[in-house]
Amino acid sequence: MKKIIYVVLLSVVCLSLRAQTLNIPSSQFKPGEIIYVDFTAPGSYADNAWVGIIPSSVQHGSEATNDKYDLTYQYLKKRTSGRLEFKAPAKEGSFDLRMNDSDSGGKEVASVSFVVSNTSQTANSGSSSNNQNYSANHQIAGDYTTDFKDMTINISGSHVTGTYAHLGGKIDGNLQGNKLVGAWTQTNGKGKFEFVFTSDFSSFKGKWGYNNDAPTKKWDGEKKGSSVGSASLPSVSNLPIDIAGSWSSNGSRNQIARVHIWQNGDEFQVISAWPDETTGKWKSYRGEGRFEGRNMNFKVFPSTTDGSSADQGYVQHWTVSSDNSEISGYYTRHGKRTIDKNVLYKLVK
Repeated sequence: MKKIIYVVLLSVVCLSLRAQTLNIPSSQFKPGEIIYVDFTAPGSYADNAWVGIIPSSVQHGSEATNDKYDLTYQYLKKRTSGRLEFKAPAKEGSFDLRMNDSDSGGKEVASVSFVVSNTSQTANSGSSSNNQNYSANHQIAGDYTTDFKDMTINISGSHVTGTYAHLGGKIDGNLQGNKLVGAWTQTNGKGKFEFVFTSDFSSFKGKWGYNNDAPTKKWDGEKKGSSVGSASLPSVSNLPIDIAGSWSSNGSRNQIARVHIWQNGDEFQVISAWPDETTGKWKSYRGEGRFEGRNMNFKVFPSTTDGSSADQGYVQHWTVSSDNSEISGYYTRHGKRTIDKNVLYKLVK
């Protein structure tokens, strides 16, 4: 009898640890064509966890955002695996199938991209990773100068890998048309990224985020030896970062949110202060770090008179503008954004 109980308990644990995946037989469909979606999901997801079709231009990460823009959807109803049947949108374009762990304040947990087009595909692997052998896609391979130092990109089918010189960086993703979506890893962390390339793959405009955060921070690049025309994306700025001084919200002396930055080469220290909304008393946080391209990602801790501090889980994610005139960004707590609004600091004059 004990053996039977152990087997049942083991089955329940394995079921709850099942990974979330979405697999489709192709990455291109004709308008109105049936799309068969094979999925797996943990048994711990809510009964109203759902999968829907959302335009690829919609920002990833938030279930509420996906719910606002979904074209069609289906609930998983506690199923941990199976097949869903969708009809491709009537209009041509780029779309995602996105899985969300709940229909009530949940989050996006998996996605796969596809294209709706009346143009025939040149080849189709039929694999769950949606590899396609478009000869034009191989133009992506090569060396790039990026916001995070030099990068080398390779491609097999639509599977793209790459390395870059910043902190042992690596990328791994899938190319759909001119959009590359995947994951990055460095010695100091990991996360997601999205690159959108020009038609000749001479440059890209990109975004990145930590862990499961939606990519929002700038990561642009230009292919070495390429000549980017006026219709292409702007090249990476090489202006040295110089942001030491006092900053405030929108640069006004009357703004209550204040920041002071000390800079020594590629290292920085920050103290930020603002009055508590409830008590009206000023509180301040301190942090330090190294620039990552034009990005500042650093933990902040409450400032105290005796030098003691406690890790409250706050991390600032800031980006310095190319002309050093603005700092924009947001903060996370324990890896999650608690406020959607971004901050904008300007030098106090």
